[in-house]
Amino acid sequence: MPNITMLDIDELKKTKLKPLIEQCLEHRAPDPAFHAMMGHNPDLAQAMFVAWSTCFNTGRISHTLKEIIRVMLSRMAACSY
Repeated sequence: MPNITMLDIDELKKTKLKPLIEQCLEHRAPDPAFHAMMGHNPDLAQAMFVAWSTCFNTGRISHTLKEIIRVMLSRMAACSY
């Protein structure tokens, strides 16, 4: 049973997170669940998104490392995708 509720994305779009959520939806990463969980603390969500975006969207992490991270996260979540 989860310890945190997932917030409604449409409701979060009414907050200062709207531009970040729209950017995530446009790029299809990170998953909307990122904001649905992190939206409980908008300042933290914004800081985490900026860090994530800087690492993954500016070429500072190699494609190979991104794939390793993706596979490890998938395994940790028991996701067969």
